Amino acid sequence: MKLINLHKDLEQIIQDAQRHNQKAQYRLYKKFAPKMLSVCRMYISDLHHAEDVMSTAFVKVFKNLKTYQHKGSFEGWVRRIMVTTAIDFLRQQKRLEFATDNFDQYEEVEIPSLTE
Repeated sequence: MKLINLHKDLEQIIQDAQRHNQKAQYRLYKKFAPKMLSVCRMYISDLHHAEDVMSTAFVKVFKNLKTYQHKGSFEGWVRRIMVTTAIDFLRQQKRLEFATDNFDQYEEVEIPSLTE
């Protein structure tokens, strides 16, 4: 009986958050942030980057909350957004790494002094 009540409470919080109730959104964040940080840390070892990714993902969760259809696990839906955001972050990091890797292939050029 208690599990059913907890499920109904979560459903009510989700519905309130879908109506842009900031207290409900905060309650969802507080409930799921510890687990979702762990999910992000599975992909991103640096704590600060993982926290940034988690924050970005929660923004996506709240922006897209109206699309959640109450079918399946809400936690699973949130987790999927976290994983996708973490993978996007890693792809972006890889692009930046490739963009800065090959500086030694360029010829060094001396720049003339402006005072001469």
